[in-house]
Amino acid sequence: MLKTLVLSFGFLTMVGSTLLNASEIEDDLSGFEESSEGFTQTDDDLSGFGEDEGDLSGFSEDDESFGEVTENISAEASNFSLSGNVAFKTSVGYRKHEVDGVEYSGFNQAQVSTYLQLDARLSDNWKLRISGDAFYDAIYKLRSGDDFREEILEDYQTQLRLDDTYIQGSITDELDLKAGRQIVVWGKSDTIRITDIINPLDNRLPGMTDIEDLRLSVGMAKFDYYLDQWNISAMIIAENRIMMEATPRSEYFPVDTIFNVPTGLPDPFPELVTPSTSWDNMQYALAANGVFEGWDLSFYAADVLDQKWHFRQNPSVTAPLLSDRIVSKIKMLGSAVNISEGSWLLKAEAAYLDGVKYNNTQEDKSRLDALIGCDYMGIRDTTFSLELANRHIFAYETQMQYQADFIDENEMQTAIRLTRSFSNDTLNVTALLSIFGSHWENGGFSRVWAEYEIMDALSANIGVVDYIGGDKPFIEGIKNNDKVFADITYSF
Repeated sequence: MLKTLVLSFGFLTMVGSTLLNASEIEDDLSGFEESSEGFTQTDDDLSGFGEDEGDLSGFSEDDESFGEVTENISAEASNFSLSGNVAFKTSVGYRKHEVDGVEYSGFNQAQVSTYLQLDARLSDNWKLRISGDAFYDAIYKLRSGDDFREEILEDYQTQLRLDDTYIQGSITDELDLKAGRQIVVWGKSDTIRITDIINPLDNRLPGMTDIEDLRLSVGMAKFDYYLDQWNISAMIIAENRIMMEATPRSEYFPVDTIFNVPTGLPDPFPELVTPSTSWDNMQYALAANGVFEGWDLSFYAADVLDQKWHFRQNPSVTAPLLSDRIVSKIKMLGSAVNISEGSWLLKAEAAYLDGVKYNNTQEDKSRLDALIGCDYMGIRDTTFSLELANRHIFAYETQMQYQADFIDENEMQTAIRLTRSFSNDTLNVTALLSIFGSHWENGGFSRVWAEYEIMDALSANIGVVDYIGGDKPFIEGIKNNDKVFADITYSF
């Protein structure tokens, strides 16, 4: 099986290399796959009926019963739509790096995954969606000689989960309801999260995937009221779902390298505890979105779970990093704006957060997160994006820069993205740099990848990610995780 994986990866690499040499072809691919949100109706749902009169003996064209049968069959067939995909993913670490006795260079992924989505039209005004995904990574069987922790196998070897699962419809002409697991995207940025705080992220493989593919669905009731150019959304979030982190002592969370404790770190590392379901932990959010000619404006308010963890008990010299890790609720007020001007799209976001907890202080802090950015589309087949963000902590205390917070009073982040398309919208090449610090001193990552539509329903992706070390221990600890990755996906 290992030989097969090597040959498969080699084939994908060769295909990707050939396609990248096709720059003489002028037309391009937008690069981001679009998925249908509606219900599929096909003209051939009744294929085979009416072509042979013998097949319908006893029915005439003007027979009322014949009309009723065909109408019922057509309606039944169009009320349900099943779609999804099957994918194979692999990656190769090309730099030596050992974590907890396991060497992670070489082949470190051989994952087969599937995604299924069922859409059902319940009536003219209501629809149902049920979706889920699953994967199995055979690399842990192929590398049976490596002593992977049980927690790593639980998080990375297999998965079976429910994704977007909701019922949606109109209560009145102006009021809609969407209830169940869903994703709500706030803000205008494509790379940096400022006001986008509703859905947690899957951070098990940081830097490998864009944010749009990392959001985790959360169970809520969402009401949308439409008034002229404005859409007002109110959310009651009952599910206390939190981020999925890289497993402690795995490749992407080498805790023994990040934290320096003279007496040694506890094993296993303190658990990240999911908040209990209670009235106190209920979350609420409100948004107002206005769309106007050439620009749009949004306002946000939320009382939700934070997107980062902290230790239940503040670490000290006598009790370092021993208590469970938890997340707490924060309050947020924010706004975002987009302005279209010729070939430029200007964007800005700001969020004021209150009640943010850290490890090296007993006091809750307030923080102001702000972003400015732009997209330029004036070059044919090319999009350039630049985003700059800063997170400022009010009443900052000097000890917060040390273990276990490792945070500065001002945390700068820069994201630069360049996308170029080729070959009649079948090949899309993207380069992304995401890096922290006012002088890029805190590290980050760069990723370059190419997506190619081989044929209808079959696509391939190949790329490389390079992790950039810096002054921040969390990023410095994974600087040798550089990888070449590839996947092939069949959609139906």
